[in-house]
Amino acid sequence: MKIHAIRARLAALLPRSPNRRIAAAWSVGVFLVAAATAPAVGISRDESVYVEAAEGYARFWSQAVRSPGQVLPLADRYYAANHEHPGFAKGVYAITHALLASGLGVTSHLQGFRFGAFLFAALLAGVLSLWGSALAGHWGGGLAPAFFFLVPAHFYHSHPAVLDLPETALWLATAYAYWRSIGGGGDQPRSGRWAVAAGLLFGATVATKHNGWFLLPLLFGCWFLSALPALLREGPRALAARFPLAFLSMAIFGPMVFLATWPWLWAHPLSRFRDYLAFHLHHENYAWMYFGSLLREPPFPVSYPFLVTVLTVPAGLLAAMCGGLLQSVARIVRALRGAIEDVSLPTEVLLSANSLFPLSLIAWPTVPHFGGTKHWMAAMPFLALLGARAVVITGRTLLPRRPVVVTGALAALALAPAAWQVIHVHPFGTAAWNELAGGAAGAASMGMQRQFWGDNMGRVLAALNEHAAPNARVWFQEATWLAVKEYQRDGRLRRDLVWATGPEDAEISVWHYHQEFRDKEFRTWTEFRSARPVAGVYLDEVPLIQVYARAGAWR
Repeated sequence: MKIHAIRARLAALLPRSPNRRIAAAWSVGVFLVAAATAPAVGISRDESVYVEAAEGYARFWSQAVRSPGQVLPLADRYYAANHEHPGFAKGVYAITHALLASGLGVTSHLQGFRFGAFLFAALLAGVLSLWGSALAGHWGGGLAPAFFFLVPAHFYHSHPAVLDLPETALWLATAYAYWRSIGGGGDQPRSGRWAVAAGLLFGATVATKHNGWFLLPLLFGCWFLSALPALLREGPRALAARFPLAFLSMAIFGPMVFLATWPWLWAHPLSRFRDYLAFHLHHENYAWMYFGSLLREPPFPVSYPFLVTVLTVPAGLLAAMCGGLLQSVARIVRALRGAIEDVSLPTEVLLSANSLFPLSLIAWPTVPHFGGTKHWMAAMPFLALLGARAVVITGRTLLPRRPVVVTGALAALALAPAAWQVIHVHPFGTAAWNELAGGAAGAASMGMQRQFWGDNMGRVLAALNEHAAPNARVWFQEATWLAVKEYQRDGRLRRDLVWATGPEDAEISVWHYHQEFRDKEFRTWTEFRSARPVAGVYLDEVPLIQVYARAGAWR
């Protein structure tokens, strides 16, 4: 009886809708898998800075509650670190750390911050599943999150406490709320509650990372293009009648959330907002050689995000995504011609535009270029949705009487190799290249980048702890001092090891394979009078990190 009562209570807690149950299962599953696999993931340069900033934010709110009259001086003090980026995601990291690490003591120092990242990953998975179900039924809801998270780079980004996956999750959630507010692109009534949700989510998006400001004009452009046929038929009054309330909500709540969650702006909002914009408009711009010999002098320089995406997304998923995008474009064309009555033009324009815009934005010649796929990751959930829907539609088309057979077979062909890649390369997600690139070895032969910003150093810590001489001076190179401090604070790196500023004052040099920093390895060879590494980290025999030591420093 007790068991049946417990089951009944648990069942009552679950969503009644099957689609929502699938989404809840995905959210919980992604959260648990991310939490279980996060300890192996190293600390990148960005994460070390954001964790340091989040810890300062926690101190700010703790003292602000006790001394509200000192809130502005406290904000200047504790929000000065990493003040070029807004505070929402870092604030979430501060909260989870305060609750789980500092408060309850149930997790490590670093994991306390990362639990916030797991929550954003869970949000992304849930929204993908809900939207996938709306587009292609239960199969769509089950496949869409898998199409996203089984890309090794995306799986990697579900772990660190950085800004890129939170921005991607909030971008998707804002677009989904907007889509629901206009009736889901169909005959459903417009929703004021979803319009308010879109405004609040847009505020969280721009309060996480600066590229979120492009979302409102992008959504407006999608709406205008989809409403254009009605405008041509009915005149300007058609636009006024169909104007989404979500845009008004986003215009009101977006700046409010942005300001409320970023106390750095409170003392001097206008001048500091101008400084924030100026920083991102004149950011560092890396040379083409950063992306390898294949892209060093590309025939079409603006194509590099598309080329890197082609070489990093597993081939089966890539084929489904490209097919889904082409299918969506074809549906738009046919809908404009009146050939398909049941196609939602607003939905197709929204999905296609969001699939292409983040890639096109970073490809624009005057936009600062950075390493890694994270800077156009906001496009990938939409490509995952289109890819999942394409698989489902193909299954229904090829075998209408038993579509599950074809859909399941196509899904397995796309997902099984991708799942193997995720398992094989973890925790080196930023070093993952797909079959078209020839894997890690093929990408290395093309001169492509092997990692970004020191995140792979976690796998060399055990060798340092075991073999480094007592009090050895170590040049960690691309791993920041903040990252080293976090490793030592969590007990992953010996506390007696000393930070060195270069090979001249170091006894051990940890070289991270970066194309643009090869001179650091040459400096180490010259200073240590040896080019023979004493330890290393490798992926498919491709070196990611190599450790060099002076005589007597490595036991």
